Amino acid sequence: MKQMIVKSLIAVIALLALPMRTFAAAGAPGWLEETMFASGKINTVVMVVAAVLLGITVWMILLDRRIGRLEKRK
Repeated sequence: MKQMIVKSLIAVIALLALPMRTFAAAGAPGWLEETMFASGKINTVVMVVAAVLLGITVWMILLDRRIGRLEKRK
């Protein structure tokens, strides 16, 4: 019974979230579109975020390998 209520609640929330996308698309362009997209600065922001995420990913992989080697030693 409890699972049925949870599934129904999730379905209702999902169906209510669908129209939000269409409402968000309509309207005048905000400051982001006017400043970042128009001047091309958004490309720089995306590249910096991608570089930071790539760096964190590489660091985590190397750290995992080091920890794995230390665990094998013991």
